[in-house]
Amino acid sequence: MKPGIDFWRGFYNGRLYPLLVAVLILLGHATGYEVVFGIIMLLSVIPACLICHDLRFALMPFMCTVFIVSAKTYAPNDTGYAERYLKPAVLIPLAITAVLVIAALITFTVRNYRTANKPPRGGMLTGLLVFCAALLCNGAFNSDYTVQNLFFGFVMSVTLVLIYLLFAFFLDIDRTLFEHFMYCVAMAGLLICAELVVAYFTTVQFVNGEIVKGSVVLGWGVWTTIGGMLAFLMPAHFYFAASHKHGWIGYIFGFFQYFCILLSQSRGALLVGTVILGICLLYLFFKGENRRLNRWIILGTAVVGALGVILMADKLLGLVQNFLQMGFDDNGRFALWKTGVEHFLEYPVFGSGFYDSYVNEAWEMDVYPYLYHNTAVQLLGSLGVVGTLAYLYHRVLTVRLVLKKPNIGKTFLGICILGLLLFSLTDVLFFKTYPTIIYSLMLLFMDRSDSFDETVGISI
Repeated sequence: MKPGIDFWRGFYNGRLYPLLVAVLILLGHATGYEVVFGIIMLLSVIPACLICHDLRFALMPFMCTVFIVSAKTYAPNDTGYAERYLKPAVLIPLAITAVLVIAALITFTVRNYRTANKPPRGGMLTGLLVFCAALLCNGAFNSDYTVQNLFFGFVMSVTLVLIYLLFAFFLDIDRTLFEHFMYCVAMAGLLICAELVVAYFTTVQFVNGEIVKGSVVLGWGVWTTIGGMLAFLMPAHFYFAASHKHGWIGYIFGFFQYFCILLSQSRGALLVGTVILGICLLYLFFKGENRRLNRWIILGTAVVGALGVILMADKLLGLVQNFLQMGFDDNGRFALWKTGVEHFLEYPVFGSGFYDSYVNEAWEMDVYPYLYHNTAVQLLGSLGVVGTLAYLYHRVLTVRLVLKKPNIGKTFLGICILGLLLFSLTDVLFFKTYPTIIYSLMLLFMDRSDSFDETVGISI
């Protein structure tokens, strides 16, 4: 019996299980049977809870489960969550699955609490706790205060802190585990790419050879969210190019993900993705392993790319037509920012809260509050001076973490987070739950990477 347990433990701790999770999520998303495949994927976590000694198996499910929501669940300005999910045939099996998974996770903690890591002290956790305390106070003293403000602040806080603590206690982060995490981040990006490619063959519409931007929708997000997530996760591929002997494979996946940012039709994501791609390539040109090979690859890619633009100009023009038509149009963001500033001026200490009395008719609200499409304005308008200062304290600690004892892994995670923050200057990604799960995990792995050398990994 022992060899069987060792085999399955190796399966869950290796690279095949994250791949299996990605395949099940893609199948559920593409077929529209996300509930069926989602339950299968979640049930697969239960045996791991009973035989594994750490939570590395949970990295991929925690980061990617939301991506299983299919395009059939969402259409522009018409949310279909209630119609598809809020019925007994769906709620009952989901509830049973949730209870089983939660029970399995509790069993895991009871089995392994004696060998758990000591509680983390200081560092990123302090900044997270301060920021989350401010989140809980959003909208305090607003005459139109609603309990929804407290609930949303609680959900954000739990996402940031609980994820950080859960994995801090039950992951002994070393070079090998760091590699595994970066593999999962890269896999998450490719999963979104695969869903987007499937959408182009199924649900994306074309008129006179041009893409209908409003049809570039996946169940868990629209074009801006899709592009933002791709830009956020893209540097993971170039991490492997910077640190591994056969890292040229990272270029293939990294450039493919950048191309998928173009397919997302998000102007902000394309701008941020281009900046992040440039930073990654500059790092590879001057630092990391395999610098000579990396320089040749970068120069060769630049030449091939230039020739491709010249030879395929007509087809590329069709992809960028929406970008050209929109130009520098703010798409209603300036009005949102003005509203956010007005709310800050009215309630400067704790802000007006995430749920305010104003109605943004351009945004059909579903599971999230009305957001201002700009992190700075959101902080001021929803959290006031107190929340903004708490966030800045958290951000200073993050920057210090990146710059202190730099190594390849920490640097590329820092570039990932930079992509998230830059994109959130014109959108809402930072205040959505599923990016903050990945963000919290990135902070933890960055914090723990101080114990490794500069060369995190140099071989496949």
